[in-house]
Amino acid sequence: TEDRLWSQGYKGELGDLFAIQERIAQEVVASLDVAHPAESGDRLTPGPMGDVAAWQCLVQARQAGLRWRKDGIDEAVELLTRGLSVVGDDARLHAALGRTHLHYREIGVDTSDTPLKAAESCAARASALEPGLAVVHQLEGWIRYSRSDIRGAVDALELARAQEPNDPDTLGLLANCLLISGQVEAARPLIETLVSIDPLTPLTRCMPGWADAMEGNFEAALGPYRDMFTMDEGNPMARLFYVYMLAASGRRDEAHDVAEALPEYLRSSPPGRIIGIFAKALAGERPDPLPPAEGEALARGTDVIPRFLAQAYALGGDEEQAVTWAARAVDRGFISHAFLANHDPFLAPLVGHAGYDQVLETARARLREFVANE
Repeated sequence: TEDRLWSQGYKGELGDLFAIQERIAQEVVASLDVAHPAESGDRLTPGPMGDVAAWQCLVQARQAGLRWRKDGIDEAVELLTRGLSVVGDDARLHAALGRTHLHYREIGVDTSDTPLKAAESCAARASALEPGLAVVHQLEGWIRYSRSDIRGAVDALELARAQEPNDPDTLGLLANCLLISGQVEAARPLIETLVSIDPLTPLTRCMPGWADAMEGNFEAALGPYRDMFTMDEGNPMARLFYVYMLAASGRRDEAHDVAEALPEYLRSSPPGRIIGIFAKALAGERPDPLPPAEGEALARGTDVIPRFLAQAYALGGDEEQAVTWAARAVDRGFISHAFLANHDPFLAPLVGHAGYDQVLETARARLREFVANE
């Protein structure tokens, strides 16, 4: 009816932010005359944190870490460490710090066990402080994902989601784990919720496109990935994602231009190295294999970098390298048989290659196991 039901102004100190937030929520509920209004002492939702300074560290660190650059991740670690020094032990800060350490593995900067051990130490500390907290289950999911236990990651993330249904980091990783396991329809509602609650984070914006790409609809995927890239052009992973999506949708000249425009200071980063391989392949040149030590290091991370290397080498005509890296991607948890066999425009043509057929059979077997353990 457009009748005004409630309005009110509030004043207070920054330290009272959460109390004011809760008061507003209670008064809105009361003004709506809902069937079961909350009692005056009830919380409508679990409290986020008790300290505003810690909350600021948490939010700023999340944005810095998701830039997926070493300097951004370093900044995020510093922010969270500073937050812990200011407010003392806090389970949410410890969990966020553990998750941030794992970003080093995701972008290929440090694929050793060091980030994993740091994350596990943070998880143990957070669990000791507040056992069963949603972010503790969430961090367990990230650790299991990093260890290629995708089924275990999904189970842990579902526990986290049951407690905090709208946590964007839980929703994002859970959706990704389902997508790389071929469960696109199960992932879409999670992505829809994620976009509705966290639309200003670049990574969030690409997720609908990732679901479309997993079904071979690269035209639909372009818009979301363009959004992610334009929101943070200094993010090397965002550029890598966008280069691939442009190339996969047939816009190879545009993909080459975006790859070549990579800033010089990012070219030696692991995502930058893969962008360089794509650039060569898009220019019609056969990319050189990675040096053995570099290749072995990148193979120990998550499924993301091996998958892109497989696609880049396939595009460049090096079938043996493509098969090798596809096998590593499957080993690291990418088990969507339909995508590997039918939807990816660079890998699907390898069907019939003896080595690639074995990769597909491995993916199929692991996918059956994943579904059987639901």
